[in-house]
Amino acid sequence: MSGKTRAAAGSPAKKGPTSRPPRAGRDRFPRDYAVTRRFSLGEPRSFAVTGNGQWVIFLRSRSGTDPVTCLWAFDVESAKERLVADPALLLEDSAERAELPEAEQRRRERARESAEGITSYALDEAGEQACFAVSGQLFVVDIADGRMLPLAATGSVFDPRLDPTGVRVAYVADRALRMVGRFDEDRLLVGEEDPDISWGLAEFVAAEEMGRSRGYWWSPNGQQLAVCRVDTRAVTTLYVADPANPDRVPTPHRYPRA
Repeated sequence: MSGKTRAAAGSPAKKGPTSRPPRAGRDRFPRDYAVTRRFSLGEPRSFAVTGNGQWVIFLRSRSGTDPVTCLWAFDVESAKERLVADPALLLEDSAERAELPEAEQRRRERARESAEGITSYALDEAGEQACFAVSGQLFVVDIADGRMLPLAATGSVFDPRLDPTGVRVAYVADRALRMVGRFDEDRLLVGEEDPDISWGLAEFVAAEEMGRSRGYWWSPNGQQLAVCRVDTRAVTTLYVADPANPDRVPTPHRYPRA
C-alpha cells in the first residue's frame, strides 16, 4: 500500500450530505401517520365504470385528513368530477347516527377499513343508480342528477345491492336477507330465528381466509337470488375479552379451528 493511500486511509472521513430528514419532520411523522389513517385518506378507491362508459364511480374523502368517505362520479367526456353523496349531509341530525351493524364492523376490520361514511356501494346493471348504507340506513342515488332516495328498511342495513334492473334493493339485517324497492314495501326473503344460523352473510373462513365478503348474488335478470346459508352450531365457541374494557363480559365467537 503506498504512502499516499495510507494517508488517505488514515485521514478523517469527510461528512457527506445526510439523508436523514430534519428532526422536526421526524417528530411530525407519527402524528401525520395517525391523522391521515396511514396516509389513506383523500385517496380515490373502489372504482367502477358505468355500462355506457360515461361515468367512473369511486369513493374518496374530501382531504387527506378528512375521515368521512363520499361517493363521487367522474364524467369521462368533460373530464370533471362531481360529488354524488355526502354522508355528512345525509345524516345532519346527530340523533339519527346509529351504531354500525356488527357484520359491517367485522367487514371493516377484515378489510383494514379505517375510514367512515360510505365505505362500499353497489350499482345497477346500467350504472345509473348506486345504493349504499350509512349508519345502518339505506339510500339509493341517481348518478346523473344526484337525486337521493332514502328507503325505509327494517333493522340495521348491511351489504345492500341493487338488482340489475335498479328497481329493488336486497340487503342483510339481523342475519336475514330482506328486500325493499321504490314501489315495494320492505319484506323478509329468508331468515331463521336461531342466532347461529345466518342468511346472506359470508362465513368466517370465506371472509377471513378466502377474501369473499359477499353472501348473496342477484341473477342477471333480477328475478332470483343465490344466497349463502351458514350454520355455525357445530363450530367451537371461543370467548374474546376486550383488554381496553376488562369490565365487559367476553364476547362469544364461533371460531373454526384448523
